[in-house]
Amino acid sequence: MAQRQLVIPGPVVKKSNALARASWSVKSVYEPRLVALVASRVRVEDHDFQDYEIPLSELLGGALDGRTRQLVAEVVEGLLGRVLTLPRPNGWAKCNVFSWCEYDSKAGCIRARFDPGLKEHYLNLQSHFTQYSLMEFLLLPSTYSQRLFEVLKSWSSLPEVVIDLADLFKMLDVPDSHKSDFAAFRRRVLEKAHKDITSQTGLRYQWEPIKQGRAVSAIRFTFGARSAQASEKKNQAQRSKDNALLKKAVACFKSGSCSPRSNKQCEICKRLVRP
Repeated sequence: MAQRQLVIPGPVVKKSNALARASWSVKSVYEPRLVALVASRVRVEDHDFQDYEIPLSELLGGALDGRTRQLVAEVVEGLLGRVLTLPRPNGWAKCNVFSWCEYDSKAGCIRARFDPGLKEHYLNLQSHFTQYSLMEFLLLPSTYSQRLFEVLKSWSSLPEVVIDLADLFKMLDVPDSHKSDFAAFRRRVLEKAHKDITSQTGLRYQWEPIKQGRAVSAIRFTFGARSAQASEKKNQAQRSKDNALLKKAVACFKSGSCSPRSNKQCEICKRLVRP
């Protein structure tokens, strides 16, 4: 039986499910990376947020250069001004990510403190939380794969989850051009993120669109063994379809209705019979 996910040793990020599914806008992969790095420093025994220190080498992942100061400023200023929207039973709550940040060029680090409004989402978590490997998250190359990874991890203990398309748009902060063009959303977000997540992390899943009439209204995500079963079922259906077409093409070819010459073949034979 396929495993739902692989467990990677090392630092972990732990946050509430509500925060993992929150809506927020980011400009680059460095903003979510800094949040994850700070979250990985939160200790189980912490009763309040501390000033957490993050080496620049962990955030940027490479050699520091002349643009480092500018890049760090962009990331920090972006996060200090970023607003998280958290769902509530009767509405929503909004708060900032960090309440304070400091850049120390001599020490080569950033020091940051989470906003007090996030205490319930990071401290003393006993249930309804999301946990994942920091190392896996840092390997994800796009903001879409980062966000979708967090969203799916918050539900990965279930066999499957169905997310309304409108809600998924908000969680992933997709542009209006993708909202009105599902083909673009599928290609540039869902398919690309699936490739990134399954190649860089231990999370295994499949997805499929759910239609209401002719329009896609939601996405079904299946995890682990259920994911493998769904993939195999899809492959079996395609093989059955191909076999049926092949039988028709062979029968058509044998009856003399078609010629090996391409200009005298029917559409089925053009697809499956070669001269």
